Order: sequence, then C-alpha cells, then structure tokens
Amino acid sequence: MNIKERAERLFSWAEKQYLGDHVDTWRSHSMNVARAAETIVIAVRKQELKQGINPTIDPDRAYSCGYLHDLGRSAGEHVGLEHPIIGYHLLRDHGFPLEAQISMTHGYYAYKKINRSEYWEEFTDAELLHFTRDYLENVELTDYDYLIQLCDNMAHHSGIMTIDGRFADILVRHDNIRNAGTHLKELYKLKKYFDNKAGLNIYDLFKDEIIRTTLEK
Repeated sequence: MNIKERAERLFSWAEKQYLGDHVDTWRSHSMNVARAAETIVIAVRKQELKQGINPTIDPDRAYSCGYLHDLGRSAGEHVGLEHPIIGYHLLRDHGFPLEAQISMTHGYYAYKKINRSEYWEEFTDAELLHFTRDYLENVELTDYDYLIQLCDNMAHHSGIMTIDGRFADILVRHDNIRNAGTHLKELYKLKKYFDNKAGLNIYDLFKDEIIRTTLEK
C-alpha cells in the first residue's frame, strides 16, 4: 500500500471517530489541501528535472501531508489550537512521523517572525501551550512544512483560492488575528518560494478553480 492509500485509509478511520457537525467541511478542506500540495509538487518536479536537478520532494508524500494535516480535528470543532497536538500524537501512533510534524507546524508559518500572542491566549492547558512553543522553537522545517503552510492558506473547503481571498475568509471567522499585514506578507513569501521552485506563478495551476471559487464567495 502506497503512502497516499495509507493516508486515505487513516483519514477514513478518523472520520468514523469525528465528534462534531462539520465533517463534510473538514473532509473537503483536507482533500483540497492534499490536491493543491500534490499539484504544486508535480510542477516543481517538472522544473527540477528540466534543470537537471534530482527531485527534492515527492508528490505522493505531499498529498499525504496535506490530507492528514488537520487529522486532530477529528476530536471536534471545540479543540481549537489543540488540534495540532492531537493530530501529532495520532499520526505518530499510526506510523506517520513526517505528517505528525506537519500537524504541529502547519498553522505556524514564519513562527519566529510573527507575534502570536492571540494564539497563546486560546490555550487553557499550560502544559499543551509549553509543548507547542517548545516544539516550534526546536523543529527543523522542510519543504513539506512550507508547502502545507501555503496550501492550508489557499484551500477553502469549496476549492482553491488566492492567499488574500482565503485569508479574508479566515479573518471573518477569527477576528482576533493580530498583525494581519505581517501574516499576509509571510504567506506571500511562501508563495514566491514555490513560484520560483516551479518556474511559474502557482496560481496558474488552479486558475479556473480560483476564479470559480472567488465568484462563489
């Protein structure tokens, strides 16, 4: 069984454990992150091969990381910023070490550059807060981390969006996000990074879908 099939099987298991009313939204967002990640990596690999570079990132693994990044949300909508930790332990227990790391890092792009005091205020358990901050201080990020951080901020449950369109949707639901301009600046840097690796504007990979999703909002 390849990594994509293993990821899909684990997600299917997690769906049966899901506690909450938004399983369809959770599933659709996760699938869209996976699809966006896989598509971008295929473009990156094509450019790398064109330049005579050995591929540095695998599309199947990117898909798996994207599909499972929010696995901790199977515990329900109430888990908030504890979902990365829940997902981390679930994924480690099921033999997905890279995906476990992605669970912890996907929401913390540019961790050492952005003041996330509003995030820390959401934690009610001091031990979980300490675990999160200690993990983020010491983890070594890879292109898989950067990729899922980007794709998480392009993939709405209804489809792929631009970064600013997706961020506007997040701001509507979470109006306590501080330093929004800095958040956007760092997300644009992530996009530029993968634009350069793919040798194109990655929005072009999803052009029709971005138009459709934007018009539907």
